[in-house]
Parts: sequence; C-alpha cells; structure tokens
Amino acid sequence: MVKKGIFRFAAAVAALLAAAALAWATPLSKKRATAVLLYDIDSDSRYSSSTVWDYYGYETSERRGYAQGAALATETIRGQLVRNGYKVVSDQITARIIKAQSRPANAGAVRKISRAFGVNQYIDGSVQVLDTVRNMMGSYSAAAAVIVHGYDSTSRTIFSDSVTAKAVGATADEAEINAVREAALQVAEKLTGVSSNPDAADGGMYVYVYNARGLQDFRSVQNACKSVYGVDQVTMSRYEGDTALLTVMGEFNLSELRRAITDKAPYARITEQNDHTIYVYMR
Repeated sequence: MVKKGIFRFAAAVAALLAAAALAWATPLSKKRATAVLLYDIDSDSRYSSSTVWDYYGYETSERRGYAQGAALATETIRGQLVRNGYKVVSDQITARIIKAQSRPANAGAVRKISRAFGVNQYIDGSVQVLDTVRNMMGSYSAAAAVIVHGYDSTSRTIFSDSVTAKAVGATADEAEINAVREAALQVAEKLTGVSSNPDAADGGMYVYVYNARGLQDFRSVQNACKSVYGVDQVTMSRYEGDTALLTVMGEFNLSELRRAITDKAPYARITEQNDHTIYVYMR
C-alpha cells in the first residue's frame, strides 16, 4: 500500500508556496534544451500502468507490469512540452541523468548536470499520492500532489509551483494513476501556458464514463450531453471495456451539462470534476 507521509509532504508544499509567492514563474524557452525529472516521495510507491516508459533504464512497464508515479508524471510533463514545440532532451539522456542524480538536485548538481548533458533548463520535483479511498459506489477516489522547481544552466530558479489534483478510477491503482497524471498535466499547463485539453479553448469538455454495463449506457450519457443548449458536437473518442471518453464541443453552460447528465442518463452519477473532465459513474 502506498505510504502517505502527508505531514512531511505538506511541509514541503508550504515551503514551495512561499517561494512561489516571490513570483518565480517565468515561461520556459522553447529553444533551450530542457530536461524533466521528478522523484517519488515514497521510493517504494509502485502501481500498475501499461503506458509509461520506465526512465530507470529497464524494460517498458508493459513488460514489467508497474511504473513509478514519478515516471508517469515525468512522461506526462515531457510529452506536453514536446507537443507544444519545446526542445526536450532525449529518453536516453533522461535515463543517464537519473543514474547520475538519484534525488532532486541542489544548485551545484544542476550546474554539473547542465555541463555534463548539455541541459539549459532543468525541471525537477517530487510526486506523492496523498489519499486513496473507496466511495459508496464501489469506485475509488485518489489525490496526488506534484511540486516542481525549474532552473537555468547557472542554477538560477526560473520556476516553482505545486499542484494537487483528484481523480477517480474503478480500482485504487487506476485512481492513483489518474490523479498523478492530472496533477502533472496541470503543472505542464503552468510551464507552457497551454491547456492540456485542446478543446477547452473552444468551449470543450471531456466526459469520462466508467462502470458502464454496455454501449447503451455510453449512448445515454452522449444523448444527454447533446440535449444541452449550446452543445454542437459530442463524440466518443475512446471506448474500451466498461469505460469511454466523450468529447463535448460548443459554447454551453457547464452546470446545465452536469444537470443533463444526472437527469437524462439513467443510472449516471457525477463523482468528480476538474478543469478538463467530468467523471461519470454508471451506478
């Protein structure tokens, strides 16, 4: 089971927020080589994932069957930087930095990393799952925190921030993975100034439906979303087993969308919501 260490981590977050108050939050340069490397607060924290590349130089997690939370957060942030045109160092260099630096860097370590690996901007920090609980509907809710620091090649601080995010899942592992990924996406938004939900700028929203008993459940949520004034399009962008991801496009009232889902889709209950996604459990 994941160790929580909430109080220890909360102290780190408080210190970080104090630093952030000094307005250390400048955008990264797209032209400078950037390394991203986060570490787990609980070194033995592992949970299943079939999509995360393992930065510790072994086989992919698809073969090993697990991934560290820090690897998931690192991959998520790196992916968003690459997607938005930033120059990010390769997987191979990232793995070499990890072997040379086994914990978040101090100023001297940042300078050594910059010289040894040609890094101009260095992002590091910590990841921790704060809480995972089973709710009355049988699904799980998790919270995760990601704190980051950014440095230039001289070890000058150029960015400091923290994010705590919540998410749900059919299992505790899934909820934790979703929470870590959501927190990392929010960090990436602060680094790039670009929403991780490309539809958000156009009035879009994701609706994640899980614990469905069949396609009819998904269609009922989809039709409920279509009934909302201002919704132009509702597409099912991902469908696998008892889960599906719907993309709702248009200029609509979010409260009306939530109300339509719970009122017009039989057995649908909204369990969580963030800036990008409404989570719908089919009870």
